[in-house]
Amino acid sequence: MEIRPIKKSEWEKLQDFNAREYRPDHILTNKTYYDWQFDNVFNGDHDSYTSLGLFDRKENLVGTIGLFPASCNFFGRSIKCNWIANLMVRKNLRSLGYGTMLLKAAEEGFDLAVDHNVNDLARPLFEKMGYKVSSVKRYICILNSGAMETLTDQEDLNFKIYKKKQVSDSSLEFKIVTHCDGEFDLFWEEIKARYPVSIDRSSKYLNWRYADNPLVKYSIFTVSRGDKLGGFLVLRIEDVTSGTEKQPTGIKVGRMIDLIAREDIEEQLVLQSIKYCQSQDLGLIDFFFTENFSIQSLEKSGFIDANIWPYSLIPTLLNPIDRVKRTQNNFAFKLINQNYFNKSITDPNNWYTTKGGGDQDRPY
Repeated sequence: MEIRPIKKSEWEKLQDFNAREYRPDHILTNKTYYDWQFDNVFNGDHDSYTSLGLFDRKENLVGTIGLFPASCNFFGRSIKCNWIANLMVRKNLRSLGYGTMLLKAAEEGFDLAVDHNVNDLARPLFEKMGYKVSSVKRYICILNSGAMETLTDQEDLNFKIYKKKQVSDSSLEFKIVTHCDGEFDLFWEEIKARYPVSIDRSSKYLNWRYADNPLVKYSIFTVSRGDKLGGFLVLRIEDVTSGTEKQPTGIKVGRMIDLIAREDIEEQLVLQSIKYCQSQDLGLIDFFFTENFSIQSLEKSGFIDANIWPYSLIPTLLNPIDRVKRTQNNFAFKLINQNYFNKSITDPNNWYTTKGGGDQDRPY
């Protein structure tokens, strides 16, 4: 067996593998998505994808691991991080050590590795390989009580509905931008100390991940005081569907994907995004993030911890609604380069990752 980067010329072989091991309509069979995710602005060789393939002697593709390199803020310095996704080995070759081989290969040459939503089958492998798995929080703001009956398939659950709150600081200016310029780079350098371990929010990263995404339309909200950027929030609107045929329900929800802001104006930025979501007649807004970042601002703005009943009944997967699969989210990390060891890395409160940090926010 050989592990190497998958050549772009091997797309048909890769597409066939993903169709067989996942399903024919899986997002990994979509070339537009795959090119965007694994031949992105951080790829140093555009003849190959950043993802790795496991090939047998006849050059048959029998395993893959998706990954993309993007630097990570690590207590004030940028280190090399590999963001891992989609570890898969052909069914008849599982439990033979090939998953371990692929995961080891993905770590080579990097200081840190991170994966989002490690499933129950893969979790023992990751933990055996030295990864620490931690939970991801979900906070929800309910805008329409009627929509909750459809989402939960239950009535009279007595959800707390958002009550309108005014943005109180008239010195703040809010915008929706379509491109992230050098102002975002300057802002990240100023603010990153608030997020000790987190993907570097450079303009290069933000434009690739959000502004120039070919399949998902994101709205990037900014807040400034005077001519100085003080924060940004990334949101997308998702249509809620039902059943395998994805029948429309008529409900739309807001998915808050990223939030970086100065602590003193974070609440105002969140309130402005809620105001926008109300104007779009959305049923709810949710936000997935790690540990204690932004909790105070979210709760003051009207968000509630989704681990609390009955909010825990609201599915995380809404296109289509799935009330069974992935009721909880997690992320896993491993410090590969021990020269950077810092005991604070084991404290999840120092980690800040959101649904936008990995590959979890996808069009389908």
